[in-house]
Amino acid sequence: MSNSTEAYAGDDLLEPLKAYQTRYESEFRRNCEDYFGGLVKESGIDVAENRKTVSAYNAQMKLVEETERALSCFKGLRAFFIALIAIGVILLIVAVGCFISDDALSGVILLIVGGGLIAAGACLLVGVAMPRIRENEKKREERQEKADALLQRAWKQMEPLNALFENTATKKLIEKTVPLLRLDDFFNVRRYDYLNGKYGYAASEDPEQSTVGILTGEIVGNPFVVDRILVESMGSCTYTGSLVITWETYDTDSEGHTITVHHSETLYASVTRPKPYYSERTRLVYGNEAAPDLHFSRTPSHVEDLSERARENRVKRGAKKIRKKQEKSLARGGSFTEMGNQEFDVLFGAIDRDNDVQFRLLFTPLAQKNMLSLLTDEKGYGDDFSMRKDGCLNYVMSEHSALWDMDDRRERYQSYGVDLSHNKFLSFNRAYFRSLYFDLAPLLSIPLYQQHKPHEYIYHEEFPRNFTVQESEYAVNRMDPSAFAPPSAATPCILKTRHICKEGKSDRLNVTAYAYTTVDHTEWIPVFGGDGYVHDVPVDWVEYIPVSSDTVVAMKELGLSDRDFSREAQSGMYRSAMEKYGKRGFGYDHGILCCVVPMSEIDFDADFTVKK
Repeated sequence: MSNSTEAYAGDDLLEPLKAYQTRYESEFRRNCEDYFGGLVKESGIDVAENRKTVSAYNAQMKLVEETERALSCFKGLRAFFIALIAIGVILLIVAVGCFISDDALSGVILLIVGGGLIAAGACLLVGVAMPRIRENEKKREERQEKADALLQRAWKQMEPLNALFENTATKKLIEKTVPLLRLDDFFNVRRYDYLNGKYGYAASEDPEQSTVGILTGEIVGNPFVVDRILVESMGSCTYTGSLVITWETYDTDSEGHTITVHHSETLYASVTRPKPYYSERTRLVYGNEAAPDLHFSRTPSHVEDLSERARENRVKRGAKKIRKKQEKSLARGGSFTEMGNQEFDVLFGAIDRDNDVQFRLLFTPLAQKNMLSLLTDEKGYGDDFSMRKDGCLNYVMSEHSALWDMDDRRERYQSYGVDLSHNKFLSFNRAYFRSLYFDLAPLLSIPLYQQHKPHEYIYHEEFPRNFTVQESEYAVNRMDPSAFAPPSAATPCILKTRHICKEGKSDRLNVTAYAYTTVDHTEWIPVFGGDGYVHDVPVDWVEYIPVSSDTVVAMKELGLSDRDFSREAQSGMYRSAMEKYGKRGFGYDHGILCCVVPMSEIDFDADFTVKK
């Protein structure tokens, strides 16, 4: 590590919340502005002319909307006039009935009113509504054509800029703003070997989980992984049905006559059957050798929402519980002791810690101050994170990370207007940086973690595969789901990969898609009714039957940005290869190409030579 980075690590990030609020937030925005400005300059687009075109387009679309409103109004009048005619016809029919029944006066009145409504409605319909509708439909078409032409011109003006966006921009901007952070291009096998061999991190083989998002990197040489997992869990669903029954009883009225009493009742029944549910879980896993024997956990309680008085009361109550826990621990010969800082001890809440010496080693007065600042910060995310330390591995899960948009595809920035692109670029990257930073913040709040450099690690000389399990799962999850889903699948698929073989710089993998097909059933549930009989109430429910399918894919790192790959795939060195493989289904992300291939295909690695 360079001296400049060491100074950086020992300065700003010793107080991560303060660093973000006073430096990184504004610096990251400035870097985003500079980066975007550089792209605009490189593209050579005429910003003023594009803004003029977009302004004209927006003005034209307002005219289209005005025409739409006018058209809607006249269509409403058309319906009203048609209703008048219909009412008039009804009155004429009633008038005829009056004449037949010798009620001539009523018939004449109804005849006059009905005839007047028909005449007025027809005149207004033909003379007002229909001409205005035709006029506005023509005007809308003309205005829409002008708007479409302006929009097409705006897209044409933006083509040079839209072509320059890259999915690597976010990574570059974060590393420029916080040099302490290093982000990987993808989760490579060396990083996995390091996490697995040194810290015990392991990929999940659970067929009910699949990686749909992945980001890896390091802080002062200490590695971290952010993974987003699609999780399938089997729960239950209660289905309900109903049946209306009727019956008659007989009673006697006040005069002694027998009368029939009609009754009705709605009977309800339900059945509970298994049903799969799908959710996503995002977590950060961080490896650090400091305090290797310590285990603890804490959960969020949103103390930032409490008033100062409510917070003080919580600390008082919590301190009493911790003191009792200490007394019990000492009585049993344990080592649990309360911290000198009651506010930290209660609000952080790691009272299941099993090594007080190492806990105090981590949570120095500065670490306690940093953590309390995070927990009580009302402007940021506050106390929305859980944290668990399991030896050398630290796990952080937060409520805000569940909403974190990790999709950094360049298409998200493309637009017909330079200002729209600018806003999209700034909004996405600021949100991405903020979410990542505050997931790392609980770890950055512990100075010992930043000061502890990992010991040397001896890597394997040769790896049996080119790509990690997580990266391969992420790659296939980024592809069109129809490439893997069983034909009868009625639910999302959990995609699991199995390594078949390593072929040079590429991997051949089998992708198993686990899903469910559905079968509709009707079950008749006996329910006792008010008529004294048992009735079978129908309940419709759905049976979920597991199905799976296997597909072979090949993966290779090409090392190109998505922009450069798109160019090479369409008209460059990979055009013929993509015509061969791309039709079956492919995805490109993290600089890695993943294609569906026939089992007998052996030329994939050679067909995609790495560009020098």
